[in-house]
This record gives sequence, C-alpha cells and structure tokens, in this order.
Amino acid sequence: MGLANFTPDVSDDDATNGAGSSSGGLPTRLPPAGPPSGGNSIGDAVEEMLVNYNERFKNADPTRFRDTLIEQTLAVLIGKTKSNALLIGAAGVGKTKIVEDIARRIELGDTLIPDQLKGHTVFELPISDLVAGSGIVGTLEAKVKDVVEYARNPRNKVVLFMDEIHLLVSGRDPSYSKIAQILKPALARGDLRVVGATTSQESRDLDNDPAFSRRFSRLVVDELTATQTLEVLGTVRAGLVAHYQHQITVDDNVLKEVVRIADQNSRAGSHRPDNAITLLDRAMADRVLEQKRITTQAQAAGPNPVAQVLQATPNVPLTETRVLAVARRLLTGNAVKHTFDVQELEASLKQSIQGQDQVLDQLVDRLAREELNLFPRTTPIAWMFAGASGVGKTQTAKLVARHTTDQDPIILNMTEYNSPAAMARIIGSPAGYVGYDSNAELPFDTLESNPHRLILLDEFEKCDSSVQRLFLSALDEGSIKTSRGRAIDFSKAIIVATTNAARESLSGKTVGFGSEPTTISHQSLVKTLADHFDAELLGRFSLVLGFNPISEGTYREIVAADYAAERERIIQVSPRLASDLPAKMPDDELHALAETTYVDSQGARPARKAVRTWIEDRLLTAQAVSMPSPASDD
Repeated sequence: MGLANFTPDVSDDDATNGAGSSSGGLPTRLPPAGPPSGGNSIGDAVEEMLVNYNERFKNADPTRFRDTLIEQTLAVLIGKTKSNALLIGAAGVGKTKIVEDIARRIELGDTLIPDQLKGHTVFELPISDLVAGSGIVGTLEAKVKDVVEYARNPRNKVVLFMDEIHLLVSGRDPSYSKIAQILKPALARGDLRVVGATTSQESRDLDNDPAFSRRFSRLVVDELTATQTLEVLGTVRAGLVAHYQHQITVDDNVLKEVVRIADQNSRAGSHRPDNAITLLDRAMADRVLEQKRITTQAQAAGPNPVAQVLQATPNVPLTETRVLAVARRLLTGNAVKHTFDVQELEASLKQSIQGQDQVLDQLVDRLAREELNLFPRTTPIAWMFAGASGVGKTQTAKLVARHTTDQDPIILNMTEYNSPAAMARIIGSPAGYVGYDSNAELPFDTLESNPHRLILLDEFEKCDSSVQRLFLSALDEGSIKTSRGRAIDFSKAIIVATTNAARESLSGKTVGFGSEPTTISHQSLVKTLADHFDAELLGRFSLVLGFNPISEGTYREIVAADYAAERERIIQVSPRLASDLPAKMPDDELHALAETTYVDSQGARPARKAVRTWIEDRLLTAQAVSMPSPASDD
C-alpha cells in the first residue's frame, strides 16, 4: 500500500523553521497497525505504524540556516560505523525540522544527497503509538521486531526517525525499555540507519544505557539568533497568511517586534525560532477572532455604516499591541503585570516604615527605573535586605509586593531549609525517593499561572548552602529545574532575601566616647556579608541594602504611628469603644511607653504589643469609671 496520505502529528518540539507543507490540509494518520489483511505482506503492516516524511514534507519550504547540520547528519547516516545520528538541542530550536528537510531533499532528488541515500524514505517511528494497543504479552515485541526487519532490509531503503528517543532508556516505563533492548543488537551491527532527537536535559537519560548511547553520533542543534529568526518568520509569513485566508496582513516592522516580544515574554525553556513562530501564529489567530466578533456584533445591531465598512474590509493588519497582549496571555494566562503608581508606593512605604528613608528612596528609584521597561531582562529583580531584627525588612518587602503585584508575597522561612534534603520541598523529591510521584503543590507552582510575583526569602543566611546555591541558578539563569525536569521561570519575579547577618556592623553603635552613630558604607556591608554568603551569590543581587538600626527616637515615632493605625481600625469595628481613645497618645505617656518597652536589639517589634496593651488598659479603665457603684445596704 502507498503512504501518500500519511502526515505526522506535529509535536511541541517541532519548530516550524519554514512554512510547512503547501497543501494547506491538516495532518492525517491511518489507524494503528493491525494484522495484515487480504494477504498483504508484513511490510504493509509495518508501514501502517510509520509516518512517511518524504511524502508529507516534499512540498515544504526549505529549512533556513541548517545546511551545516544537515550535511553533518547525512555524513553520519552514510558512515560505515555508528550510522545513527542523535540530534540534541533545547526544545523549539528545530531538531525535527532538520529531519523533515532531509526527507524533502531525498524526495526531490537534491544534488546534496549522497548516492548511498538516494531513493531512501525517511519514516518516523512514533514511540508512543507503538506502545499503545500492545497490552497483550508479546505484541509489542512482535511489532518492534517487524519494524527492525523491515528497516534493516536494504531493498526497502529506510531511514528511521525517533523523536523523544530518551524515553527508550529513561527507565520510567518497562515497555519503552523493551523497545531499546530489541533495537540494540541491530544498532550494534550497523544494520539500521536511525536519527534520534532529544533535548539537552533529557539526553542525560541516555547515559543510563551506555551500550545504547554509544551507537549514536551526537550532533548539537544550537538556537537561532534573533536575526536568523526574523528571516525564518519572513519565510513562515506567507504560509500563515494563506492559512488565515488572507484576512490578516503582517508587515516587516511587526515581524521584528514579534522576535523581540517573544524573547522578552517567553517562558524559561522556550527557544528561537519556535517561540517567535508560535507567537506570530497565535497573534494572527487572535486578530481573526476579534474581527469576527466585531463584525458579528455590528451585524446584530442592524444595518449601519460600521457593519458595511467591516464587511468591505478584505483584511486587517496585525499590530505590535496585539502581539504584546497575546504574548503576555501565553506567558501568564489571564494574569497581567499589575501597574502601580510610584509616588503612591513611596508615600505608603514612608508612612509605614520609619527611620529608613534613605533605603526606601533607593528602592523607589530602582522600581521607577524598572517601570520604564527600556532594557530586556531575562533574570529576576534581586535584592538583599540586611539589618537587625525588627528594622522593617520584611514589612518593606510585603508593601512592595502589594503595590507592584497587587498580591501578598510568596514567603519562604529559610530557617526551615537548613539541610540539603530540604531542597525536595522546593523542587520535589529526586527519582527513587519517597514523594517523587507526589502531586503536592510546591511553593513556586503559582509562578506557572502568574510569574509577576514577589518572592521573600526570609532569614536567607539560615538555610543550607546547597539551598542557597539552588537559588543562585534562579538569580543567574532566571529559572531552576524541578526534580521532574520542568523549568520554573523566575525571570519576571522580584526576589527579596532578608538577612540578619550584618546586624553587628549595622548596629550604629559608636566606639569610645563619640556620640555620633556610625554609618556603614556599601563596600563594608558587602564585605561583611561575604563572611556569610558565597561571593558569586552576593554578586547576583542587583541591590544590597543595609537597614538602619531603630533608635529610641524612631521607636517613639513607630509607637505613635501604630497607635494611630490601631485607633482607626477600632473606629471601624467598634465606634463606641473608640470614643474613649484620644486622637493621639499624650506626649508624656508616649515617652514613658517608649522608654519602658524599647529594646535596641529587637527594633520595632515590641511596639505593636506595647500599643495594644496601652489601648486595652485605657479602655478597661474607662469602663471601670463608667460602671455604676453597687447599692449600699441600709
């Protein structure tokens, strides 16, 4: 039977580094293989399990910027030994597209194709389809043996392609391991020509089976540059415009913006050209749907000039604004970056945090610069707040989170991560350990739906050094990997680490008989923190701020501010009780309260408890005075 109607499913890793088939039809595949019917040969049954890439991609556009890799792959396939190529590269760089283009060139008789491969057919062997429907003992083995016998027969001139080839040796499924064991002898004898594809991370699974791995020659597929990706988009554009029935136009300037926006708004692990091609496709589809909705609403409103204009418009342009909106939806779902007023943030910080004006000014200035969004950023905003307990580090982080993200921060108490094993609570348990298959929520799972969050690593110096190095990856590369290999994207987040490590240097105490408080310089602060953190970790924080100690005078201001806030709250919940509270705490009582409760090592922490106790005492006294005296006995 012929394979003219076979077309493959397009996997997530297939970066369409070209316009694809010009046929315009959707991919189709015949049903899974069954026993040969009507006396057909075993070859017919095998072909039903395979996907004919020659037929599927003979009319595809040529692959751009991959000539060298294609030549290297062809050289491996015609080699006397190890005639099996393994394409390794990040997801989305176009590994599968290289194989598709080889099939196209063979089918069209390209002069580059060596004589040893002329007349060959590239077949994809879908590993998951092979396993599916093979529940009866021996069925899977029989299928694989039939494929091997068919592919090794020189008269059939077959090149097998296996995507996600790491599945065969990952050890996660015994069925896949059976396939590897059957393939291994044929690979060792050089009877097969095979091309495998896998990602850089998942290729490590091949090391689990050295005998299988060494039968392949590894070829690294690198990511295209932004300029190369733009040229690829120029090739892809015509096919996409035709796919959407010429309802959308895309000019060259918008294509440039697609590449830039895709780079800035893609999840960790997404690579060129796939991220840009996907974004362009989704943006065009979104524009088509919006135009359809507007036209339908106009028609429903009855005959009017707007409806007539919309119907007369043959196509509409794709805009940069549309591309950016779609990119953000792809990244965060319906979550969008919260916009905030910088001046409002500054006022809120200085109203709530006393004695830290210099620090707060630096924070507000840095956030104002970030809001300009002039320079692309692939790593998170990373700050370290150093200082004694109770000086406002954590409260500052919480206020910044509420204003910049409109949500509370993701808080990790780092004292709970004081051993190497604690990493499992952040990225999951390693394979083979208890909890590896657990679906329990991890602390950063919420970044999947909204990466615009503030992460507070409280008392960072108290966690284990291995946990600190784990976050070094997030600060340096913008992501970390879970135990299952999923990338957690931190590139849009703000990471704030607080530490008490420099509290002695920041204590402000004078030496000798001087009366002026000491002020530590930025260089001295970083030098002090270097005794507690690795230099490369400290270097990843774009801002290291030392919070001033709380003096008794500042403590009085905090007590007065806390009283005002508590009185305002009581007015809302119990106006009757609030009527017995003065508008402000009397100065003599304020000074006495501050003098008796101030502890320099605890900063502002005692203030709230002291204020609440003073309010309770005041109200209890007022109630006692207002209670009638008991009647005296005659």
